[in-house]
Amino acid sequence: GMDTTKTTNTIILIMLALHPHIQQEVYDEIISVLGTDSTLAPSYDQLQQLHCLTRVIKETQRLYPAAPFVGRETDEELELGGYTIPKGASIYVPIYCGPHQDPAYWPDPTRFDPDRFLASTETPERCSTSEIPQSRNLAAFMPFGVGPRNCIGHKYAMLQMKATISTILRRYRILPGDRCKRIEDIQWELNMTMKLLEGNDIRLEPREVLGVNFNENLKTDGYEPCLNKI
Repeated sequence: GMDTTKTTNTIILIMLALHPHIQQEVYDEIISVLGTDSTLAPSYDQLQQLHCLTRVIKETQRLYPAAPFVGRETDEELELGGYTIPKGASIYVPIYCGPHQDPAYWPDPTRFDPDRFLASTETPERCSTSEIPQSRNLAAFMPFGVGPRNCIGHKYAMLQMKATISTILRRYRILPGDRCKRIEDIQWELNMTMKLLEGNDIRLEPREVLGVNFNENLKTDGYEPCLNKI
């Protein structure tokens, strides 16, 4: 699970860098829930209150699922689309270009819009209710698989991503890098998991919170501020 959460964390940071207004919303929520003292670790209950960050994670997983295929084995012969699939066949569903991009469930599916995951009672002014399905096929979103054999560590993965991203945002503002200024610039390849290629860079601009200058921390750790590549 380390590779998949690492990949998702990286893409989340890139998406926040490319969408500063969304980054500001996430940051405001983090500060309102966790406070400004970024030296204090968030609690489990606090992480559960980061609803805006949760939506950002889910939308990132929709567009760039770190595990882009869901596999199943047929327990009986079946006919599908004019083909006969024998019993015991391995079937892999490419969720990254299939259900996760299906306009029947996701209007304008290539657009990064975390508010797709709002409850119907939380619709913001900028988001049309028609863009938020009141009910959605469970198979339309399955970054951790679906059904009783889904990823056993999905809850832990969500906690880890929330803790990591909230800690970074409390300390640094995320800015686009020199080579990754648009979504189209993101370089990746697919195997059984999604792998990011070199060149997907961001910059970190340290925040000064409670007198803590994270710019100096970066220098102490051997990094150059605002020139950090991922």
